[in-house]
Amino acid sequence: MLLLLAAVGTGCGGARGETGEAAGEDVEYTKLVMAYPCSAALTHDQRLVEEAINEITREKLGIEIEFKVMESQYSTKINLMLAGKEPLDIISTNGSMYLEMYMKGYLHPLDGLLEQYGQGIIEEVGEETIHACDINGVLYGLPNNRDYAAGWNAYMLRKDVLDKYRIDPGELKDLEDLEELYEFIQEREPDMVMVANRSGSMLSNLYFADGMYNFPSGVHMDYGRDEELTNIFESDLYYDALKRVRRWYLKGFMGDEAIRETRGIAERIQSGDLFSFQTIGKPGILQQEILGCGRELVFVQFGEDAISYNSIAAFPWVITENTVSAEKSMQLLNLLYTDPEIMNLLSYGIEGKHYIKTEDGFITFPEGMNVNIFIKNAWRMPNQFITHVWEGNPEDLWEKMREFNEKSIHACDIGFNFDISQVSTEYFALKSIYEKYKVILENGLVNPREGLDAMNRELKENGIDEVIENKREQFLKWKETKKEYGDK
Repeated sequence: MLLLLAAVGTGCGGARGETGEAAGEDVEYTKLVMAYPCSAALTHDQRLVEEAINEITREKLGIEIEFKVMESQYSTKINLMLAGKEPLDIISTNGSMYLEMYMKGYLHPLDGLLEQYGQGIIEEVGEETIHACDINGVLYGLPNNRDYAAGWNAYMLRKDVLDKYRIDPGELKDLEDLEELYEFIQEREPDMVMVANRSGSMLSNLYFADGMYNFPSGVHMDYGRDEELTNIFESDLYYDALKRVRRWYLKGFMGDEAIRETRGIAERIQSGDLFSFQTIGKPGILQQEILGCGRELVFVQFGEDAISYNSIAAFPWVITENTVSAEKSMQLLNLLYTDPEIMNLLSYGIEGKHYIKTEDGFITFPEGMNVNIFIKNAWRMPNQFITHVWEGNPEDLWEKMREFNEKSIHACDIGFNFDISQVSTEYFALKSIYEKYKVILENGLVNPREGLDAMNRELKENGIDEVIENKREQFLKWKETKKEYGDK
């Protein structure tokens, strides 16, 4: 769902830039529209958060905002609003959406604005990190502070099932061990599904599952360290992964209705008919999933910790060309990145109603509650690192997250954004072909050799080699420019 911080005042007039009344005096508030996708519906709780944030932004910036919810299809609706010149100032994007909006001319350049009004953002995020969002040398987006690295090839397992059969998860060293465990549990719990995924693919927790563009058009192998670009669909790594998934499917590990399953992971774990699910590791991930699923879980990881592509630019915040004031929009972004009170409101809700503080400085559920409707979207907010730490995590969680980002493997293309405009026709045709085959191939529904050969034929016929070559040329040019001028 879509959460809009809309450009309609809450009792201070309806149009952007109109005056309102406060303490008997006319006060002029700039009305901004700000959008981001959110899993929580607009409820009375959201209205309370909205007003609490407005009290801060009115006083500090003379800006007023309002939350609105729009059902699904976030990217489509945002593009329609921008094409129709509707009021829209600040939005959260994802990697593919970011580049498509750049191609359409919807993004306002940020370099000068950041220098003048975004010093707090620079201090919180770091200038080098910020410029990972550059496209052809110009900054159009701001990365949010979160986990850029990922612990790849990871799974969550139900602790109660492991305890029931006295299984030590520390003995699981690789996917072969995990497969043996699934066989063992399946034999004793035949009505239980062994494993599920969240994103429609059983390969989504592997490092070459490109979270930037949703289509891996040329991959830097070895967790992003290999500077040569490889067609992942012609690699042994991809084919071997497909064979494993096919084997798991034939053994019934994903159940009979995996593709048609409509329930979420949390609901399936709570109901007791799912044993495990794929995930991506990071500090705090275990407690996050336990809070979301309502059961004790165990985390296992078989891959490396890595920033395996330019994931820093995977979810940029941007100012659009529809903005009523680029200057005010950057001032608001600067406040969002630096104000802990606003960030806690967006991430957790109202203190005392949606969460409470513990004596040792953590936050947790108020008495009688076991759900927080805001927390699942906290990672998308501009600066998660200035928020409270939820009980069950280490006190220094955000320091550990920064260390996790710093110490993980760093891909060679951090800071490089592929400008697809020169090959856009081929690119979108290839993406469509991949999406057609992805569901059946990456969930084991077809013979991997036959399905992969069919997909590769279509990809070849529609220009995948040309797209990868164009990306290679851009990468080499970017690399030389970076070497010549250094990082910004």
